[in-house]
Amino acid sequence: MERGPVSAGTGSHAEPRLGGLLGAGALSALLYGSAGLVPALAPLSLVSALPLAVQRLRGGAAGAWLAATLATALVAASSAVPSAGFYMLVLALPGLLLGEALARGRGLLRGCSWAFGALVAEVAAGLAFASRAMAEGLLAPFDHLRSEAFLAELKTGGLAPEQIAEFTEQIGAVRDAIAVVFPAVWVISAAGFVALNAAMLRLYLLRRDPGWLEDGEFERVRWPLGLTVVFVLAGAGVALPLARPAAYNVLLVTAFFFALQGLAVVAFYARRLAGPPLLRAAVAVLVLANPWAPQILALLGLFDNWFDFRHWAEPPPGEGGGTRPGRQA
Repeated sequence: MERGPVSAGTGSHAEPRLGGLLGAGALSALLYGSAGLVPALAPLSLVSALPLAVQRLRGGAAGAWLAATLATALVAASSAVPSAGFYMLVLALPGLLLGEALARGRGLLRGCSWAFGALVAEVAAGLAFASRAMAEGLLAPFDHLRSEAFLAELKTGGLAPEQIAEFTEQIGAVRDAIAVVFPAVWVISAAGFVALNAAMLRLYLLRRDPGWLEDGEFERVRWPLGLTVVFVLAGAGVALPLARPAAYNVLLVTAFFFALQGLAVVAFYARRLAGPPLLRAAVAVLVLANPWAPQILALLGLFDNWFDFRHWAEPPPGEGGGTRPGRQA
């Protein structure tokens, strides 16, 4: 595939510009520490690695890693060393890997796989050495919602005892489920974090430097058939009491990936609707707004492995003058 024009000086040995390096590091540290300034800005910390990914594309590998080192030093100076370690390993490293894959011409999806692999390795290490702490980190909000102090606030707010009892029962059921599948929740959270950063990086590059992007890359996502076998075996494993906890975790993770494949099918057809971009975006939002969207998308992705739904929208070979997404004539 031919690539469009890209910014100069993007190779691994490109000479980093001091201004861009300092700006990327400072902006990344500022995004990470935004919650300390205004609590409502806490979500910005999730995309704090974007300036580093852009610096990798524009200033080379050396500039990106120097910017990451600067940002880590600023975080350590403004908060604490453990916080700086979290920033570097959990936030900065995936962003750098996204930029590295794009700079090497491997595509954004390959960058997502690199970033996700790094985070899964970190999650696995955490589960091996600090499983209890990782579980408590997810269960603490639910324990707070069931605490006597919070229930007293609900009672003071005018809720009837029956409503409070129903609320407590629902929160307890969710907590018990999370206590079993918390490893899967961490893995899915890692995938969601990578997807968020990849989407934001793609939006930026679409406006500023689209030559880095491969057209229709996400729309062609299809997992190997072996993932279907894993999904079926995990579903069968739920029937075995000893294997049930592990089976639930595997089932949840594989269902999430099939939901991503189903979302790719929806994006594939939404892009081909005869209408303005706003209409196509509205159709995609309506699909996602459905309360059963996760289940529907997971089933759509699962059955796409057999029926290849996107095949029906492709023109027959040799007909028409268009090209498939991601390819150029």
